[in-house]
Amino acid sequence: MSGESASARLVETMTDPSLEPRRCLGVAAHVKLSNHGSDPVTVDHWRMGDGTWLMCGRYETFAVSARRDHRADPASRLITIAVIATGDWTLTRTGAHAPPPPGEPALIAVDQSRAFDFRAHGGGSAVAVHLTQSRLTLSIETIRRGLDHLDPRLPLYPLVRDHLEQLGTVATTAERLLPELETSTVALIRSLLLNAADSAPAVDQPAAVVAAIERYIACHLDDPGLHANAIAGAHNISTRQLYKIWPHSPLADYIIVRRLERARTTLITHPHLTIAAIGRRHGFTDPTHFTHRFRATFGVAPSHWRRAQNSVTAHRAGP
Repeated sequence: MSGESASARLVETMTDPSLEPRRCLGVAAHVKLSNHGSDPVTVDHWRMGDGTWLMCGRYETFAVSARRDHRADPASRLITIAVIATGDWTLTRTGAHAPPPPGEPALIAVDQSRAFDFRAHGGGSAVAVHLTQSRLTLSIETIRRGLDHLDPRLPLYPLVRDHLEQLGTVATTAERLLPELETSTVALIRSLLLNAADSAPAVDQPAAVVAAIERYIACHLDDPGLHANAIAGAHNISTRQLYKIWPHSPLADYIIVRRLERARTTLITHPHLTIAAIGRRHGFTDPTHFTHRFRATFGVAPSHWRRAQNSVTAHRAGP
């Protein structure tokens, strides 16, 4: 197949001390791959789809590293998640040291734009998926929080680990199927990173995110489609993380109360509008629900409140 085909394959046998990273699909140019032993390292690559690559490798002594951080945009920043066979290896990245868990394959994940160092000593194998940040449709803050909290105890951890292992089998036995598995692979990795990010303590979230959410709600308050999923998606966080960091009353109540406050003002400033029209104007699609919530919040129905305010205004005007 050609290098631009949907499942293009490239096979490299590393007998020299290093392999030019530009020849490795999905590996950034500044990342160095090295073979420090006498036995060759075999690396197979497949292009699964736009911005997604699969790599399978077998090695005796092998190292992959980036010495310093590099600037990158979402289209060029590469994220790698790999399943590493049991063996003697270490991963150091951004000051964190991850030894292999005893007796079982493990997932590792790195942001290739940040400094990291992976070293394997003795026989082993790896299956890795490289993909761009834009393919994940997550903010880099969410991705890095997920990388920092990747843990075998996460519910999705064994699922993604097993999926990557099976991808390696499919690649070597039926590579034509890889493009069909690209979407589900990206979705699984994205869900794992969100799952890991959600497990992070809420203090990891900057106050600026909450402020941004408050501004977003204010700007979209009258939109009936304003709900937790839409708010979370607009800020590249999960709904669960949104609920975790939200510091006010329950989110739904926060939105409803502010809609009602706006509606209460509109009842006076727009006397020509019906009660139902005012409810719709401020995000309430059901007039009965609007009236019920208004009464529960302010102790009086919207029509009664309007009449009372009009009476006060007329009394103040006087004869």
